[in-house]
Amino acid sequence: MSDFERLRTWLVRAAPPRFDLIKALFMASVASLAGTGLFVGALALLVVSSGRPGLRAIAVFLIAIELVAFLRSPLRFGERMSTHRLGFAAVARWRQWLMSTVGTWSFSRWQRYGTGDLLERSLTDTDELQDLWLRGVIPSVATLVTMVVSDAAVGVLAPRGHWWSVAVGTAVVQILLVTALVSRLGAQVRADRHLRTCRGAYLASLVSSRAAAPEIERLGASDFLRRRDEVSVWDLRDAEDAMRRERQRDVALVVAGPLASLGVLAMLHPASAPVWLVVASLVAIATFDALATLRASVHIAVAVTGGAERLDELASAPLDSDATWPVETTLSFRDIIVAHSNDGVHRMSGVVTPGRRVGVSGPSGSGKSTLLRALSRLDDVSDGAVDVGGVPLSDISEGQLRTHVVLVPSEPGLVKGYVRDVVGMGMALSDTDLAALAGLGLDVELNDQWEELSRGERQRVALVRALMRTPDILLLDEPTSALGDAETHAVLELLSRTTSTVIVATHDARVLAWCDEVITLADGATT
Repeated sequence: MSDFERLRTWLVRAAPPRFDLIKALFMASVASLAGTGLFVGALALLVVSSGRPGLRAIAVFLIAIELVAFLRSPLRFGERMSTHRLGFAAVARWRQWLMSTVGTWSFSRWQRYGTGDLLERSLTDTDELQDLWLRGVIPSVATLVTMVVSDAAVGVLAPRGHWWSVAVGTAVVQILLVTALVSRLGAQVRADRHLRTCRGAYLASLVSSRAAAPEIERLGASDFLRRRDEVSVWDLRDAEDAMRRERQRDVALVVAGPLASLGVLAMLHPASAPVWLVVASLVAIATFDALATLRASVHIAVAVTGGAERLDELASAPLDSDATWPVETTLSFRDIIVAHSNDGVHRMSGVVTPGRRVGVSGPSGSGKSTLLRALSRLDDVSDGAVDVGGVPLSDISEGQLRTHVVLVPSEPGLVKGYVRDVVGMGMALSDTDLAALAGLGLDVELNDQWEELSRGERQRVALVRALMRTPDILLLDEPTSALGDAETHAVLELLSRTTSTVIVATHDARVLAWCDEVITLADGATT
């Protein structure tokens, strides 16, 4: 993906409300035109009044300038409000994309990204992306509109149309310089990417060197440490110098703008009243501010590209799953990898018919939880296959799958808050659900609030939450590991009333005795 395509993708991904977008662009353009009009008009008024033609002759000029000066502050305020509203709406959309993206990750991918501050960094990146609108697109569009209107004003407002050649010449210069500025985005992104790489390498080298510094000093290898640091510093300094040179080339283009425009004016201006020469000159000089704004917008685009690249790395390939849940719900799995050991890869196969109670036992690390995650499609199945009623699990739509297959992990989450919210999760609780909680020793009302539940209480709450969804397949990971005899008996009695297929990974002999059949995993091997 090219740099322009990446930025365009994130702008489109924001999907801002059309009304907010139009309002922000309009307000920014009007505010920019007001600023340029005030700059040009004020000096033009001085030229007109220098001939002392009397107040009546300059009254229109004076009234217009006063109106623009009076309206400039509210226009700027309106611009800020509309652009920030647009930026905040974009951040909300980007965060929705982020949550929906990471929400599709498999368990293995979460483990790979689990170290560090991935989510916090990603949220920061989405915040910084709002600069694409606030300091990038909106100012750029407003500046381009101002340039077009200013050039047109030179050609239209001057008497007898003698200034069209100047207006067209100025516009050509501006188009060439704007194109040159925008085309430099790629070079600056590459320089910034190299700078980020060198900065990361320098910080990594610094951390690792300081961690080993005492041992290195005792070994008398301090020169090695210094040389290693110097290499990272030199690379970082070279990258910073390269980035600085790229920015300096932009400065040259910005400075060339008004000089080239004034050169066009010097070559082409017709004989006319002094005021139009002043107006055309001021429009040419205003090119400096316009190009400086566009230069800043390009720099913003470069700055946010790093965040956009990091966020793009989080994206997963879209799931092409649209099959519905089958009527026949026999669960089959073949050659599922459940563990790795010194003996090699250990696989598992099996068939579970509807309504059966199947226990999965084995020592810790033998692959019980891995099997349950594969059967619920919460983890990638790199080899082998899982299907329900002959339909591959990977072909079933996510919505259908989560309706009919529920996994209760050994450490349930989302267990703080009101009972109606914690257990219902958007569904209305019935008296039967409250009775199920009471039967497990949790005698509560809908508006009771849970703050600190024990591990055993969390397990029982999660079990009732799963059962109230009446899944076809219920997967339980160590559901009684924190329960005593009475609580375990109550859990098994509740499970006995369900018509769901139950597959339970456990060490508990009482649960295994309750099951219709037991699969034993011995150090990853199936027996």
